[in-house]
Amino acid sequence: MKGMGESEGGMNEMAAPVTENEASYSPLQLHFLRRLNRLLRLRQEQRGELNSDGLRLIDRAIYATYCDACDIGVTEEAQKLLRHLPVPSSRQGES
Repeated sequence: MKGMGESEGGMNEMAAPVTENEASYSPLQLHFLRRLNRLLRLRQEQRGELNSDGLRLIDRAIYATYCDACDIGVTEEAQKLLRHLPVPSSRQGES
């Protein structure tokens, strides 16, 4: 699945969230797991640079990608990613 990582714009290190045998996943499942991993890392790395609207957009993308991963049968793996890279709520500090 090297081609998938290359299409992410040079983010190969972010495109490998699955530690188990990748052959057990379909290309579509790998796509959504890698996308979720990339978005979680992006959120973590850019949180100091983004305003609340930017964080909210990334959070929505993370949620939508998580839902897509659940729909295609990789809920457990998506939850592992969420636990591995915890994302603070964008609503923290708001009244």
